[in-house]
Amino acid sequence: MSFPRAVAFLWWASLRNRVRRQMQRLRQPKYLVGLLVGGAYLYAVLIRRLNFRGSMEVVPPEGRMFAELPLAAMALATLGAAWAFGQDRPALTFSEAEVQQLFSAPVSRRGLLHYKLARGLFGALTGAFFTTLFVGRAVSPHPLLFFVGATVSLAIVNLHVTAASFVRVRLARLGWLGTALRWAVLGGLFVALGLASHSALEAHPLPVDTRGQTVVRDWLYAVLEEPALRTVLWPGRMLVALPMASGVGEFVRALPLSLGLLLAHYLWVSVLIVPFEEAVVVRVEERARLRGPRMARVGNFVLRRPFFQLVSRGRPEVALLWKNLIAARRIGGPEILLVLALLGLAFPVGTAFFAPESLSSVRQIMASVYLFVAAILTVFGPVSLRSDLRMDLPKLDLLRAMPLTGSQVVAAELLAPGLLLAIMQWVLLALAVGMALGVDLPWGSALWVAGALGVAPLLTALTFGGLFVQNAAVVLFPTWLPADGERARGIEALGQRVLTLAGSLLVLVGGLVPAVLVASLVGFALAGWLGVWALPFAGLTAAAGLFAEVLLGVAALGRAFDRMDVSSEP
Repeated sequence: MSFPRAVAFLWWASLRNRVRRQMQRLRQPKYLVGLLVGGAYLYAVLIRRLNFRGSMEVVPPEGRMFAELPLAAMALATLGAAWAFGQDRPALTFSEAEVQQLFSAPVSRRGLLHYKLARGLFGALTGAFFTTLFVGRAVSPHPLLFFVGATVSLAIVNLHVTAASFVRVRLARLGWLGTALRWAVLGGLFVALGLASHSALEAHPLPVDTRGQTVVRDWLYAVLEEPALRTVLWPGRMLVALPMASGVGEFVRALPLSLGLLLAHYLWVSVLIVPFEEAVVVRVEERARLRGPRMARVGNFVLRRPFFQLVSRGRPEVALLWKNLIAARRIGGPEILLVLALLGLAFPVGTAFFAPESLSSVRQIMASVYLFVAAILTVFGPVSLRSDLRMDLPKLDLLRAMPLTGSQVVAAELLAPGLLLAIMQWVLLALAVGMALGVDLPWGSALWVAGALGVAPLLTALTFGGLFVQNAAVVLFPTWLPADGERARGIEALGQRVLTLAGSLLVLVGGLVPAVLVASLVGFALAGWLGVWALPFAGLTAAAGLFAEVLLGVAALGRAFDRMDVSSEP
C-alpha cells in the first residue's frame, strides 16, 4: 500500500471509529439527553440567529472596507509574526502518535511534508467553513464564494508560515549575519509602513469634529485609499480580496492571482525544505516534559500550609472539611479570584494619582464590578468549585466506610466550597462598599452599607443552596456526572452542563420564593421604624429560611446517601 493510500485509510478509519464511538455513547440516556439539550441550546443561542434563507444584498463600499480592514490586518499580523517571533526551527508539528507511526516508517522527508500540508489544507477547509458560517454571511453576498476564497487564503497563509520557518532555519545557519539580514528586511518593511502611514495622515489629517459617524468613516476610507498605504498593505488586502469578492466576475478576476500565489508558496516550501525530523522530535519531547508536571500536580502532594492544623481529636466531619479545603487550594480558583479582586484596586489608586478628576467615576464603576462579581459567584461558583462530593465521586466506597452518617458526610462535603465562596463574596461586597462610600451615587452610602449587610447572608445561603443541588445530583444521579478530572467535551457535555445549571436555578428559585415572602414581610414591617436598616434583618430572615431548607435537604440527602449501593456505580 502506498503512503497516500495508507494515510487516507488512517484518516478514514479514525473518523469512522470516532463516529461509531459517539453513536455507541448515545445508547446511554445521559449522553442522548445531553446531546438533545446541547443541540437545542446551540440552535437557540447561535444557529437560530443565522440567516440561511437568503444572502445579503450588495455590500456598500464603506461597509466592505470596514469588513476588509480587520481581516487584512489579521492576515498581515500572521505573516509578520511568522518572520519576527518564535524560534528558528521548522514550523511543522506532529503528535506523539504521528512521530511513532510515521517517522519509523519507510516514508521520505518530502512525503512527511506533504502529509502535513494535507493536514494544513484540511485545517484551512475547517477554518473557512466556520468563518463563512459566522462571519462570511455578514460581509459577503456570496457565502459559497467566500468559503472557497477563504480556503485558498488560509492555505496560502499556512504555506507562508511554513516557508518562513524554512527560510529562518537557513538564515540561522549563517549566524549573526542571517539574523541581521532578517531583521534588516523586517525593519525596512516596518519603516515603509510607517512612512506610508505618515504620508497618508499628512494628506488626510484627522478631522477636528469627529462626532459624526460619516466623518470618521470618510476620513478612514480616504486614508486607506492613499497609493503609498495601499501598496504597503497590498499583501493583506490581496489575501482577503478573493473571499471578499462582490460577485462572480470579481472572484474570477482575483482567482488566478490567488492560485498563482498558492502554487508559488507550494514551490517555495518544496524547494527550501530543510531537515525537520530532529526538531519535531525535540518539540514532542518538550510537550511531554511540560505535560508531566501538569499531570503531577493533579492528585500529588502540595507542600503548602493548610488553612488550619487538623488535631487528632474532635468531630470527624472536620477531617473532610480539612481535606476539601486543601483540594480547593490545589485547584487555585479562590485565591486567584481574591488576588484579581485586590489587583482591581490598582485602577482607583492609579486614577487618584494620574487623573483625580475621574476618581469618582472609577470608584462607581469598580463598586458595580465588585457587586456584579459577587452576584455571579452565587450562580456559577457552586458549579465551578467542585471540592465536594463531585470530587469524591470515584471514592464513594471510601466515604461509606468512614464512621460517619450520611448527613455528616453531605454536610462536611458542602462546608469547604461553601465557606470559600462565602469568604470571596464577603470580600467582594466589602470592596464594593469601600468603593461606594463617599461617592456621589444614586444610592446613598447608608443604603450601600445596609444593602451589603442584607445581601451578604442571602448570597451565602444561596451559595449553599446551589452546592446542595450539585451534590444532590451526585447522590441521586451519580452516573450522569463526569468524575473529577474527566474532560467531558462535545455537545453532550454542553447539554449536561445546561441541564445541571437549569436544575440548580429551578431548585434555588423554588426554595427562594417562601424565604423571600417571609423576608418581605419582615422588611416592610421594620422599614417604617428602621428605614434602610431594615434590609439586614430582611436579608437575615431570608438567609435563615434558605439555611433551614438546606439543613432539611441535607438530612434527607444523608439518608439517600446511606442507601446508595456504591458497588453498582461505575
